[in-house]
Amino acid sequence: MITTMKLLLCAVAAHALQGPQLRRCTRTHLKATRTESILQHLEGEGDGLGAGAAGTLQGLRALDARWEALRRPTAAPPSKPFVTEASVEAAPDFDVVVLGGTLGIFAASAFQSRGLKVCVVERGPLAGRNQEWNLSLDEVRDLVEAGALHAEDIDGAVGTPGKYEVLAGDKDTLVASHFGSVRAGFNDKEHGASGSGGHLQEVWLPSVLNVGVRPDVAVSRARRRFEENGGIVKEHTPCDGVVVGENGAQVTLENEVITTKLVVDAMGNASPIARQCRREANEGEDPRPSGICCVVGTSMAGFGKDNSYGDLIYTNEDTRINQERQYFWEAFPAMSLGDDCRTTYLFTYLDADEMRQHTVEGQFEDYWRMLPTYQKHNAACLQSKSVEDALEDGDLILKRCLYGLFPTYKDSPLPTRWNRVLAVGDASGVQSPLSFGGFGALTRHLSRVTASVEDALRNDAIDRASLTLVNGYAPNIAATWMFQKSFVHPVASERPASFVNRLMRQNYVNMEDLGDDVLRPFNQDVVQPRALLQVLGLATVRDPLNIPILCYWIGPRELVEWLGHFGMMLVYDAAHHIMGDRVRAYSHRLPDQKQGFALRRLADAWEYGSGMDY
Repeated sequence: MITTMKLLLCAVAAHALQGPQLRRCTRTHLKATRTESILQHLEGEGDGLGAGAAGTLQGLRALDARWEALRRPTAAPPSKPFVTEASVEAAPDFDVVVLGGTLGIFAASAFQSRGLKVCVVERGPLAGRNQEWNLSLDEVRDLVEAGALHAEDIDGAVGTPGKYEVLAGDKDTLVASHFGSVRAGFNDKEHGASGSGGHLQEVWLPSVLNVGVRPDVAVSRARRRFEENGGIVKEHTPCDGVVVGENGAQVTLENEVITTKLVVDAMGNASPIARQCRREANEGEDPRPSGICCVVGTSMAGFGKDNSYGDLIYTNEDTRINQERQYFWEAFPAMSLGDDCRTTYLFTYLDADEMRQHTVEGQFEDYWRMLPTYQKHNAACLQSKSVEDALEDGDLILKRCLYGLFPTYKDSPLPTRWNRVLAVGDASGVQSPLSFGGFGALTRHLSRVTASVEDALRNDAIDRASLTLVNGYAPNIAATWMFQKSFVHPVASERPASFVNRLMRQNYVNMEDLGDDVLRPFNQDVVQPRALLQVLGLATVRDPLNIPILCYWIGPRELVEWLGHFGMMLVYDAAHHIMGDRVRAYSHRLPDQKQGFALRRLADAWEYGSGMDY
């Protein structure tokens, strides 16, 4: 009776209380979730809409609302188009205007190195986050090759490390950490670890994503080079829209209008230009994504026991059938935050089935529960404590909360729908549906895109048809959709819980046995047809049932689509080796250089679409 009266009094008082007082009253009697308890006092940055974005509990729940909208899209009133077509009379102020600065500054700097007059527009501050980007050292050097950075900008831990040694530079160096290997491993409770050719638990990947780059330093150095050479940066400047005309494009900013020959969209997967493209192709409605990667994680201090390696992809459970998802881990040293800091992600691949019961906040609950088992070898406190207790006792210190949704679509790369508008990076859909690209996808394609933009402007190939060729059909990206599909546990499916881990264990062992030439490209998002043939052939010999089981659970439609893409990979591979150089040489002899531009883009497509750019 007394307890009932207390509850009633609390409920009455709640109507008269606001803000923190209300929260204290209600939480006295409503048990908070782990996520609420840990995140409610965290000050965050952003809203979880980008790679590595960090935020608060409020932002997390806003992201769940977005996830609900993606699963159950509803008809919305027509929105104002971001891109329109009309006459533009003013002479262009710039050759290129890049929309989106965090990654766009690297593209802008590369364009400028080709002699182009460039402006960067960023709605917020043009500054990289203090959370590291993990790349391979070769990918860092790609920025130099493309002209985005200079060789002297690449400093810090760039020597050759020992197998598990972490080399950390000071806070002003570009490369914060460089360790010998990252790990791939898949739940092996069923079989136990064994030697080569068996069900190997772990495979070590040398020189793959083993470099931690400080984004703030990288962005700052690219910006400095860019502005020193005459580039214009407009930060804290929202863009209200783009008008495309026959003689140029007009970019409407908050307080001014600028004109340009070409607009480059580097605003990521949430780009309003990309969204408009997809809506117009879907009868005015937002299409449901073909796939989603849902990511939660943290950067925390307290990993002093062993913080000298990274995990590219790792599992310690089979598929959670009751939740219809397979969880994967990813973790790297976060040396920019401290020598004992580690960034850890828990991610899963999902479809956007409206019947799917999944929340980002619920995934965070699983994160806190599973983390001690996963990281007990890296943080001694997790061998005997929960995450909450370790945080409360000061054994772990929460630096950042991380979460994000990364939608991808099968109609990628995304064809442009207007003259004078070109997408790069995530906005173009050129990234793999497995890794969700980001910075790594940008670095890989930056030299190609930079040369294409210079070529397009020089030869007036800035019409819709010509620009679509820059991000044309890539069969090796299209083929990865079957791999993504295999990671997604369908709603109400009877697929075995061990399906994903069995598949991954076998394939990683096969790739390791076939050697570095097969293992490294695949783990850097480069699918090559001949390497894939070797892996499939070895898988068939070692586990004859593996391929039929995969085909059964993937389904005939996906299998037929994949066979078509794989066939085109073989065609592109042959065309690149037999005709690539000849086509490029012939293209420069054509009197119509617009046709020459198209031939050069075809040769690029053969090279990149077969993974021969690696």
